[in-house]
Amino acid sequence: MNKINRREALKVTAGVLLAGAGISTNRPSAAKRADGSTSISAMHQPIKPPKLVTQDTVGIVSPASAFFTINEPAFQRGVAYLEQAGLRVQLAPHTLDQRQHLSPPAQHRAEDLNQMFADPKIKAIFCLSGGSGVNAVLPLLDWEQIERSPKVVMGYSAITALLIALYAKVGLVTFHGPMILNGFSEYPQPFAYTWQGVEQMLFRAEPVGTLKPPAQWTDTYTSEDQPRAMKRNPGWRWLREGKASGRLIGGNLDTMLTLVGTPYLPPLQGTLLCLEQVNFGDGQLLRKVDESLAQCQQMGLFNQIAGLVIGKVNELSEGEERLFESLILEYTAGSQFPILTGVDFGHTAPQLTLPIGIQASFDSQQDRFSVDEAAIR
Repeated sequence: MNKINRREALKVTAGVLLAGAGISTNRPSAAKRADGSTSISAMHQPIKPPKLVTQDTVGIVSPASAFFTINEPAFQRGVAYLEQAGLRVQLAPHTLDQRQHLSPPAQHRAEDLNQMFADPKIKAIFCLSGGSGVNAVLPLLDWEQIERSPKVVMGYSAITALLIALYAKVGLVTFHGPMILNGFSEYPQPFAYTWQGVEQMLFRAEPVGTLKPPAQWTDTYTSEDQPRAMKRNPGWRWLREGKASGRLIGGNLDTMLTLVGTPYLPPLQGTLLCLEQVNFGDGQLLRKVDESLAQCQQMGLFNQIAGLVIGKVNELSEGEERLFESLILEYTAGSQFPILTGVDFGHTAPQLTLPIGIQASFDSQQDRFSVDEAAIR
């Protein structure tokens, strides 16, 4: 990780506004939600799912609707890799339904999740891919069943809504990591760094400890007949130095903000917030980041968190990356928490697996980012 000088940022108002959804920045930790449930902060401990072992059965679900059809060779490659790694694979009934906007319906996607949690043979739930509309599934889930039978749940991008909601509603530790079509389907096989992160996090009931960046990375699209072009990884960088610890929470920035004002976003006081964003190449990324960070500031979010971890963004020019970082500094200018950026999670490869709800810490003087407790039992 390389230290960089703090860039000049515009001064912003020290006071903060209430979010448009009516969230109070001084919400008591044990306050009742609108649906009568209490937040995770009112619980004694997060619920850790059982660890995975060889020959366990993994359920594949598709909580997100999307605008694309399934790439069959990529799907088969992802499933084959899991089986090669010693896991059994079982598809939910609607996993391979026609993939277009609002299809399959939220009710079908929720039924698949509920079935996987209720099936004692299923030990983990891996997501097929990202997309949109995961927040529509959340009110349809059987939360009592989920709390009775906690399991590993992993995905990223739009799946952020599910990961955070499971933690907010019942305290289930979840995993921001690779998916079948985005990670496990890599040609000719998943990156060793990606799989090692999964193995350390899901198969070993012990703290992972210090996280390290991969030597190389890529943000090009997956090819069907040749490995992706790799480039040297410059490492993770301290946008603002300091030391912090707290429970990891977060994922895709835009998706997380769809949970504001709902029972599915936990209190963020004292957390290490992890945020990543995807560049669709339409020239709108920095505008969207500007708006989203402004919303976070107006919610008072940056007055609550203990530290900020920013994921690598795909296909940014050097100038765009400088502007991206200046926006982060601008909207957090009234805070003193440390910021680590360029971290390998999200829409680049290879990628870390990060446990949502688990204690972590970082320290710029020691150049360290670590996961400090086991995420499974």
